[in-house]
Amino acid sequence: MPRLISFSNRKGGSGKTTTTVNVSTALALKGFKILVIDTDPQAHTTLSFGITVKDINTDLSSILIDNKSPEDCTVNTFLGNLKLIPATKRLMEFERNYSKIKEARTLLSERISSIIGSYDYIILDTPPTLSLLTVSTLITVNEVYIPMQTHFLAMEGLAEMVRLIYKINRLYNPNLRLRGIIPTFYKERTRLARNIIDEIKKNLGENIIMHPIRINIALAEAPGYGQPVFQYQLKSHGAYDYYRLAEQIEKGLQ
Repeated sequence: MPRLISFSNRKGGSGKTTTTVNVSTALALKGFKILVIDTDPQAHTTLSFGITVKDINTDLSSILIDNKSPEDCTVNTFLGNLKLIPATKRLMEFERNYSKIKEARTLLSERISSIIGSYDYIILDTPPTLSLLTVSTLITVNEVYIPMQTHFLAMEGLAEMVRLIYKINRLYNPNLRLRGIIPTFYKERTRLARNIIDEIKKNLGENIIMHPIRINIALAEAPGYGQPVFQYQLKSHGAYDYYRLAEQIEKGLQ
């Protein structure tokens, strides 16, 4: 069965887009067939794969608003087995016009159902908000991972995400599971980072923490070139950390 995964956090700057781009690339490099769906109107995942608005005729909003087929809205990336359904700012129209329509929450799940069997992994990036698109994504996927900086203020965003996951699980998607917390921008030697991780383990379990992603300049530079870190600088701490994280996700291990 294909795995449907989301990297989500309602707090911006958590590294969720970087995680989406590089975990999906790592899994594709391991030979899996991957579809990435960018649900963020900012389209940072789309841009991180080097795809700009002028390259796009259709995007996720075409599926949700115009009822276009997912196949017609899928574009190629630099790897043949890594595909993308891009985002544009038109997704803001979907948010504005459909947010009060209860049935709209399941549109994403319903309209991509025809292509799920074509991939090993379908990986969704979400906006840094508790929006209709975030809720729709959590209704669609079975696994959610929360990237977060190991800062005190990030704990509030984590608590909100955990509450939302449990609510979606109860009301819409009984298969939804929180599978891991991914420490990003990680500084192993700082007392704060260790204290935050200890606090998360105390509240959510010893095995919830995934392989941490260290601060690495290559991760910051790569999106500016429209490349995942494996394409931009293969021999970097960023590439190593994301490959290790992808291995954990593949094996279902924390």
